[in-house]
Amino acid sequence: MTKHIHWLSMLAACALPAAAFAVDAPGSADRLEEIEIVAKAIVGGGESPTQVKLNAFQPSSIIGLAYIANSIAPTADFATIANIAPGVSNVETNGPGLSESKHLTIRGFDDNKYNVTFDGIPFGDQNDWSHHTTSYFPAKLIGQVFVDRGPGKASTIGQATFGGTLGMLSKDPRSTASFIPTYSYGSWGTRLEHYEVNSGVSEDLKGGSLIASYQKMSTDGYRSNADMNRDTYYLKYLQPIGDHTTITVLSTYNKIRFTNPGTVTQSQIDTLGRDYGLGTSATATDYTGYNFQFKTADFEYIGIDSQLTDNFSISNKVYTYSYNNRSREKPKTKVVSAVTNYIGSYKVNEYRTSGDTFIATYKTPYGDAHAGFWYDQTHNPRYLYGLNYTQTGNYARDINSATVQFPVVAANANTAVGAPYYNFSYNMLDTARTTQVFADYDWKPVDGLLINAGIKHFVFTRVIDAQVNGTKARKTLAYSHTDTKDMGFLSVNWMATSSWSVYAQAAQGFLSPNLNQFYVDVPDQNTIKPGETFNLQAGTVYHQGPWNLGADVFSVDFKNYAYSGPVNSSGDPAYIGIAKGAKYEGLEVEGSYEVGGGLSLYANASSIKAKFKGSDLDVPTVPKTTMAAGLAYNHGPFFGSFDEKYVGSWAVYDTLTNPDVAGGGSSRRADSDSYWIGDLAVGYSAELTTPYLRSFKVRMQVTNVFNQKVQVLEAISASAASAYTGDTFNVLPERGYFLTVSGEIY
Repeated sequence: MTKHIHWLSMLAACALPAAAFAVDAPGSADRLEEIEIVAKAIVGGGESPTQVKLNAFQPSSIIGLAYIANSIAPTADFATIANIAPGVSNVETNGPGLSESKHLTIRGFDDNKYNVTFDGIPFGDQNDWSHHTTSYFPAKLIGQVFVDRGPGKASTIGQATFGGTLGMLSKDPRSTASFIPTYSYGSWGTRLEHYEVNSGVSEDLKGGSLIASYQKMSTDGYRSNADMNRDTYYLKYLQPIGDHTTITVLSTYNKIRFTNPGTVTQSQIDTLGRDYGLGTSATATDYTGYNFQFKTADFEYIGIDSQLTDNFSISNKVYTYSYNNRSREKPKTKVVSAVTNYIGSYKVNEYRTSGDTFIATYKTPYGDAHAGFWYDQTHNPRYLYGLNYTQTGNYARDINSATVQFPVVAANANTAVGAPYYNFSYNMLDTARTTQVFADYDWKPVDGLLINAGIKHFVFTRVIDAQVNGTKARKTLAYSHTDTKDMGFLSVNWMATSSWSVYAQAAQGFLSPNLNQFYVDVPDQNTIKPGETFNLQAGTVYHQGPWNLGADVFSVDFKNYAYSGPVNSSGDPAYIGIAKGAKYEGLEVEGSYEVGGGLSLYANASSIKAKFKGSDLDVPTVPKTTMAAGLAYNHGPFFGSFDEKYVGSWAVYDTLTNPDVAGGGSSRRADSDSYWIGDLAVGYSAELTTPYLRSFKVRMQVTNVFNQKVQVLEAISASAASAYTGDTFNVLPERGYFLTVSGEIY
């Protein structure tokens, strides 16, 4: 924790003189405090888990605290929560939040092609902008989730405005002092303890308030030998200064240890069971002792929000976050002198990212002008070397053993026997720097009409210093690459009536180059390009009385699709190519109806068509259809919900060496099966007048309530004849139960 505290103190030194705070996110003006008696949805529309807003500029769904606190198991992560939104699909193989999401898609864009933010700050893995869903923010820390399906405005920041933004807002301190213990017990040996302390709004601190919590979660997991243990610490402090300024300090720290099963074949499912993950025999490569990870992650910011005059305000967040992953993986057998050894890999990925977001707003009689910047920099050492496990499975590491010698490369003396990196598959330092400067204007020419126009200047630089680059050729690489892009944004919202609005958007998205595009012996500046999108979309929102409805159509022109060419004699891609890209088109609808008596009905659906421009092939892992439908109830002490989620089939190829040519270079295509999954939640809560207990809540979540047997196709063999033993699946958990009890103590 020493480094953790050190970084927080540095942030304080940097942020306080800045007198600024962060870009507002949807709903950020509301105090997101969870109470044990059931809260109403913050946005109108009854008890529906998702809501749409009349003032939308682009398709967006808001998932409120009531749904997170009452309908989702407390073990869940943001992927579990977002799954209910239109156009979203999530593949979880171990239970809600009990392992990392395998596929979390928005409009068919897989994780690493859209932003994920926390309190408006983008974060993610530095190699490809993907996310480890269990590593930072369990459900009990989240006050709201929103899914923006589009590039947003010029002020929307992140490495991947390309596919949209999945945003989280942190839970706020309660206005009254309290201690809230939560205990949850569930299927597969799952246990969760969460202890939360709230100071309440303190007069002695001139309105300051604090929330601090500790969570301990452990599980055996649905899959065999897929256990996870996690400790989570959280602190958020709000301090008003005078009538027009607020300081926010937030810090989280996570420590996780888990085993990491891979996909399974149909042959393994039939012989070992649907829940097979890892084995217990030290004489097999799937031994649990050869496949586990240990991670730590922290996230901090200090922000100031200040209304300097009636017309002028500034906001800023200075932040840092880190991720440190030590993993054992990729075991294989090797026979040396008639003795069988088990050879694996020790992989390290650690990064520290720090940055600053700033926005200034000036109100004029005809609208609001905004200008600001985002600066982000990362230091990312990455390496992988061979391990030698003894036949007894004692995890013994022997880096001097010839059994872990990688091929010597004459062009790199460091790979020779006994040299510093002879047993490293790769060893590199990756640094990245991002600057985005933006300005936009919300123009109100007449009542009911709002036009937003803006521009953003984007600069991204990646520098690689590799003693051994991430290729089988294992050569050195010292390389720097910079991409610059100017992007335009235009959005219109027209309030046709007080309950009906129409909006349209034309905007550009951007995806910073993936580190994998540099995994070639000699990078080519002409084939390392950022992904780009041009989004055209239009929609409408109706919100009156019990109805909350939204619909939109979209067309996304995806440019610069990066791919790997056929392998060369070293086993590396002969080249990294840039295809023309793809075209995404679709329709999305969502709505809710408040029946009365605490009962609401809701449904959403999306239809997506995504084709490569050059070959007319379907883009892989894009669900053709998604749907959700359900009901929510909240009346008196009782509450509950039921929802069904449908995910349509998607295309899977054995390989895509060039999607611009007919067939894309693949030998075989298959399609995943579509599926429905239903979840049920019921609960009881009450206020009390006892001397110490203010309120309590008991709830039960049942996941996959109809016990559907679902397996999602992940990868396929080049030959259909070997599908039984060659095609691999992610198997979804069968029915699970999670009972949670919590109370609010004075």
